[in-house]
Amino acid sequence: MTWKDYEKLMNTGNQTMPLPDVISTKDMEIQWINIDTAPDKKKSPQILFIKPTFFKELRINALSFLSKDYEKNKKPSASLIILQLNNIENYEETITVNNEIVKQITKLDEKKPYVSIEATGDGVITAQIHEVTDKANSIIGPSIFLIIMFILLISFRKLSYIVLPLLSLTISVIWVFGTMVLLGMPFNTMAVAVVPLLMGLGVDYSVHLSHTYRAELQKGKKPGEAMAVAVQEIGRAMFLAMLTTVIAFLSFLTATVPPIRNFGIILAFGILYTFINAITLQASIRYILDRKKTVKINKKKKISLRSSMEKLSKFVTKHQKTVLTTMIILSIIMGFGALQTKTGFDYKSFLPEDNPAMNVFNKIADNLPYASQDQEYILIEGNIATVKTLQGIKKTLENLDDDTFVARRADGTVKANSIYTLIQQATSANKTLIKKYNIEENTGIPKTNEDVKNLFNYLYNSNEYQMQTKTVLHKENNKYKATVIQIYIDPSISLDENTDLNKNIEILQQELNQDMENYGDAKAIATGSLLITHSITTSLTKSQTTSTILSFILAAFVLMITYKKPLLGLIAMIPVGVSIIWILGTMHFIGYTLNVLTITVTSLTIGMGIDYAIHATERFRLIADRTGDVNKAVCETISHTGGALLIAATTTAAGFGILIFAPIPPQVQFGVITAMTIIYAFITSILLLPLILIHWGNWRKKQKGYIISPGKPKD
Repeated sequence: MTWKDYEKLMNTGNQTMPLPDVISTKDMEIQWINIDTAPDKKKSPQILFIKPTFFKELRINALSFLSKDYEKNKKPSASLIILQLNNIENYEETITVNNEIVKQITKLDEKKPYVSIEATGDGVITAQIHEVTDKANSIIGPSIFLIIMFILLISFRKLSYIVLPLLSLTISVIWVFGTMVLLGMPFNTMAVAVVPLLMGLGVDYSVHLSHTYRAELQKGKKPGEAMAVAVQEIGRAMFLAMLTTVIAFLSFLTATVPPIRNFGIILAFGILYTFINAITLQASIRYILDRKKTVKINKKKKISLRSSMEKLSKFVTKHQKTVLTTMIILSIIMGFGALQTKTGFDYKSFLPEDNPAMNVFNKIADNLPYASQDQEYILIEGNIATVKTLQGIKKTLENLDDDTFVARRADGTVKANSIYTLIQQATSANKTLIKKYNIEENTGIPKTNEDVKNLFNYLYNSNEYQMQTKTVLHKENNKYKATVIQIYIDPSISLDENTDLNKNIEILQQELNQDMENYGDAKAIATGSLLITHSITTSLTKSQTTSTILSFILAAFVLMITYKKPLLGLIAMIPVGVSIIWILGTMHFIGYTLNVLTITVTSLTIGMGIDYAIHATERFRLIADRTGDVNKAVCETISHTGGALLIAATTTAAGFGILIFAPIPPQVQFGVITAMTIIYAFITSILLLPLILIHWGNWRKKQKGYIISPGKPKD
């Protein structure tokens, strides 16, 4: 090799890879190898490949981009290109950019038939989910409307009884979205659930009002009189239901996550608006439509809803012990399941089945074991330009070696980046830095804080290391205030089919916390997407427990004050408590966990389920006060109010049940859980609550001589 060739090689190297500013003869001294002795006239038979020290690092990094079969046959079947995007805060722009990337990759794949080129990543997965969700919502949304319309048509058999409730609900939804704008609340994923929830709950008010109104018309009353009685009789129950439901939803204010708090506020306003529109707008329009007509209700139906409910009431009162025993046994079984319901977050469960980008991601995890790009971090803040900070970072990196889910490089070493590893990289390439910055050769750390700061300045401003340095070092006002240890996580933490992601994250967090050392005057914390998700889920669980207890107590307090009979107020809450146990038990038995969406199920159960219990209790109080007959009051509760509750429950449950066809598992889970909540609330309010009211009513008559009010009929 001539000097001209050497110069050409150096120029080429400068264009393709960072080289040190200064090459020391000391660095080159140990590299000399005697291959021939001069002078002589022969050519040396030996060929020596000059391999710089950074080639080893280059080889290890290159293996991260080659499939694992390279290690066996030196013929990799796959390789990887990593595209890093600038931070995009706008969600729509993120979707657009990632869709364009996939589009261009697809075009390239079509042009290169001899290879397969596919794209994946968090952004691509998000874009594909967005597309699938949009298509599904365009079908599911109208389907909910159609199902509600169909059930209302079957129940009331008049077009106006369909149009009016939907008109009332539409106006309420408009008011809700207007309120969101006025309060500056963003329309996020949680807000998407507002419309079906309001439709499901709001239609209940319409059904109860219409059902009572038609019952009064059947008795021969005129439309004005019938509507007045309906509003008077059902209005109290509707108001109590609205008030307790609002309290249940406002309990979300105890959540530590802002979207959950906003969700509760939005729902509270929505319930208030649906109540106002049902009791005023809908009632007024109904009267205007019917006031000049002679309204006739067909009493001769082949299958009468009321007669069916009357048969049910007779069965319940006749077989009280059987029904009660069945309820108790079922509650014990569900209670056992409820105690085992798990809390957690599984990223895979939030993805549609056979998601193309996720399938590619799985292939990468299987075929390129060293290509992990998922990172968690140890953030160190304070005066970090010190010897103690670097000593702590060095020790932390050593501690990572036995961690369960920390990714490895091709040579088996821990895959992590830090300012310390960058210093090792720089001094390995340029030994003169050791003397210049007074670095201990056995530790790789400068001896004084001043040396540390000078070394940081060199790395921060050098052409070779500036970009890497700024990813692990934060400088502000000429002071180094923070540094980060980037820790790559092995894909096995979440991709194993039998894995418990929540448990794995707990292990990861525990190990990272144990890995942290003393960093001098600086403080450290472990963070990252997985740890943040785990923290949010844990926080939600705690806050949701608080929300449930608070809303239950407040709702019970309101009922005790309203009824002026504490025991009756507590009795009215029994169906809600039982429904919570049943729904949590059901979640365990069907394999659902309490995640970011399903965690709200207990408060939703109180918010939605209490309506049924209140309507049943109010009807019992009304009839018991009029007649003084406990059995008649119970039969009337099941036959009259039970019919309205059945229509309302069927409408609401069917509306949410349509979500089983949603492509996103959380939407499916939310639909199933909400539908089951409605069904359980109906069952407990119609079968369990009346039996308890029978015993309470008989006890009241025996103790007081009356059931509700003194001076009323005793029998």
